[in-house]
Amino acid sequence: MLKRMVMIILLGGFGIMMLTACNKKSSKEFIEGKAAELSNVYPTEDLQDLFEKFPDGFSIQSDDLYDYKEGEGYSFQSIKLKGDSETKSITGTILWKKVTFDDKEERHEEVLYEGEVIYQNGTIQLKDSTANVNIKHPTLLLQKFVINKESLSALKMDLKSYSYETGSAYISYFLTDSVLNNYMEVDQDTQLRMIVHIRHHTIENKAFGYTVDIRHGKNSHAEIISGGKINAVR
Repeated sequence: MLKRMVMIILLGGFGIMMLTACNKKSSKEFIEGKAAELSNVYPTEDLQDLFEKFPDGFSIQSDDLYDYKEGEGYSFQSIKLKGDSETKSITGTILWKKVTFDDKEERHEEVLYEGEVIYQNGTIQLKDSTANVNIKHPTLLLQKFVINKESLSALKMDLKSYSYETGSAYISYFLTDSVLNNYMEVDQDTQLRMIVHIRHHTIENKAFGYTVDIRHGKNSHAEIISGGKINAVR
């Protein structure tokens, strides 16, 4: 009987500890604090400097959904970059496609271009210089946009969430910012929405993994950056 009571007390105490930890992780203070750790890389004018932060290498994905027209379709461009820790080169691929919807609202995709890219002289460039293709954003938002504790705390928060199932979190804000508005090619007084997704291993301080998603209606620009445990903090 005594052993059973001790076990119940121990399990109850463990449950309270777990609940307290989860409640902390779902708080605005905690989630915004983790989002603010993006200050370690936002901004990084020269992507080569990321090797100092991630000596084992890193990956970046830049996705643009643009020219959206209701009932008609949109353009989509995705660039995937890999920072090689041995060669210190940053190379990757680009996929550009057109998505359309017919009268029956069925989706159709046409690949306009698929090839290789390289980062050099501060910009993302096609390896095939003869290709008649425009890169939507040859420089990343990562290279020019400031994210830190002060800037986030000054914004109007929209939503926040921590998933008990996946251990990941996100927080979103409404903002009007000259750098973002220029990047998204909208008027300076246009309000945008920024969503910061934080992966489980980042919540647990095991690695660095974020998605910064900027939205204007159905159009969006998202950057996904992944690396090992960050080498230093600014």
